[in-house]
Amino acid sequence: MAAKKIIILLMLLNAASAIGVELKFDAVMNNKVIGQHTFITEEDKVISEADFHIEFLFMDIYYQHKSEESWMGDCLTAISSKTNDDGDLFVVNGNVVNKKLSVTANDEQFELPSCVMTFAYWNPKILEQDKLLNSQNGEYLEVNVKFLKREEIVVRGGKVLADCYELIAMKDEEEKINIQLWYDESNQWVALNSPTPIGDIFYKLH
Repeated sequence: MAAKKIIILLMLLNAASAIGVELKFDAVMNNKVIGQHTFITEEDKVISEADFHIEFLFMDIYYQHKSEESWMGDCLTAISSKTNDDGDLFVVNGNVVNKKLSVTANDEQFELPSCVMTFAYWNPKILEQDKLLNSQNGEYLEVNVKFLKREEIVVRGGKVLADCYELIAMKDEEEKINIQLWYDESNQWVALNSPTPIGDIFYKLH
């Protein structure tokens, strides 16, 4: 169902940029706020919570997501997430064991390299990766990143100069994610846009 695919494009954000920082975004579609996504850091741990409700034609689409990630530098050391994507349930757990990241996604178990990153947009190091882990469903995706432009955007009521990148993620030659990311002059993540079949979803920072 195309509507369900909308959410997967977005709900991959699982951290913030510094200890004790809270990042709160309104998710906006067709000029309407459809929900919020909040990220809170606690030392090397990041808590991400999202709650969306999309009304489109005769459909009501609901999405709830909560995840906790632990990091050592730029390497994920543990993950625990639960997601309800309009009735589709996902549970992802992982820990580093014997120099491998051991992951269970619903009933599937697999191992990844010891240093893996999720789609942690707060960390510009993701722009240098060729693979990223989807914290919602456990997919390990091939990633291609391209610089698009430098432009002024509105952040928290003021204009900032930001670099815009396109990030495309694939699995088995099928496109899974296609988004745009903006980073300001201090390399802080400030915005996200995801094209979907029923309208773009834009993350607006509080």
